[in-house]
Amino acid sequence: MFESLTSALVSLPFSLLDYLVIGMNLLVFLFAGYILNKNQRVKNRNNNHHRMTGLRAINLVLFLIYAVTGLVELVFSIEISHLQQISQTGLTILVAYIIYHYLQSSIIKRFGKNKEIDGEIYHSESYASEIIGLIGLILVGSIALLIIINIWNLNSWLQTTSVLGGILLILFAAREYFLGDMINGLIMHYNDSIEAGAVIRVKQFDILGVVIQITLTQTKIRDLVQKHEISISNSKLRNAIIETISNSSKKGFKDYLDFKIGYDQSPEQVETFLLSVWTKAIEQEIGLNKDTQPKVCVIDNGDHAVTWRLLYYVNNPYRILEARNHLQTTAFDLSRLEKIGLNTPVTHQILSGTVN
Repeated sequence: MFESLTSALVSLPFSLLDYLVIGMNLLVFLFAGYILNKNQRVKNRNNNHHRMTGLRAINLVLFLIYAVTGLVELVFSIEISHLQQISQTGLTILVAYIIYHYLQSSIIKRFGKNKEIDGEIYHSESYASEIIGLIGLILVGSIALLIIINIWNLNSWLQTTSVLGGILLILFAAREYFLGDMINGLIMHYNDSIEAGAVIRVKQFDILGVVIQITLTQTKIRDLVQKHEISISNSKLRNAIIETISNSSKKGFKDYLDFKIGYDQSPEQVETFLLSVWTKAIEQEIGLNKDTQPKVCVIDNGDHAVTWRLLYYVNNPYRILEARNHLQTTAFDLSRLEKIGLNTPVTHQILSGTVN
């Protein structure tokens, strides 16, 4: 069996360089996770996933090229020309991709930012790392392109201005798809208007979440309600009205809840009730600032009920929704114990009498 396998390999139209590229491609395919994660101090799961996908795609394309080449040679006895150039090109692309990954990781370590967001470490690109990383991509890509041009003896291609003009024309036509996002991303980085770890609210897009990362083209936000990640282009985000909730005073973020309570309850009863809600809620919710007393006030004397507002502070902006939920649940429990209705009772009675 070993002899038949050896003879089959010998009969393939591959040179020593081809086998070297195949072997290296196989090793990279098997140990891609180790290669991509080895040199990263703080890992970004999304970036790792995209880079892993790109590296595996290069591996599979190279495997497919050699598989088709060997099959055509063995079955149809058709010699594939330029196989050596194909091997050298594949090796160049593979090495350039890995070099760029390690270069980007070094730039991230030197110029990036690490943020602890809701108990989990996230990495955020800084203004400097984005610019230097883009320059690194251009340099590595240019060097790889020059090597491939020399491999295929296409030096005269560089002298053809029409080709370069076509590339510039394509870039000019595509400027609206990425240039605006890049400029807005750089402006946000430079102004520090939004940074990783900030809790923001964008009413225009119905977003309440934590900023995970700002890249040159888009901003990633983790929704506080469903815990999923949202990607929005930098140009759209910068043109929207953004409330930065985490940029609050030392007391924390000032939030409130409104309750509609009937006129049959005295102001003293309602105020005591709402303060009791807050007192009981802080025993269970660590996000509430227990050192600052809440305020109770009347917002509206409506036709059917009085709208009372409980103003309180949240010292952990990542737990804004949890704090609201605890206060709402506590209010419901205490309202049943103290016989204070939260269902605008006058309207309820009128509707009940109409139905009867």
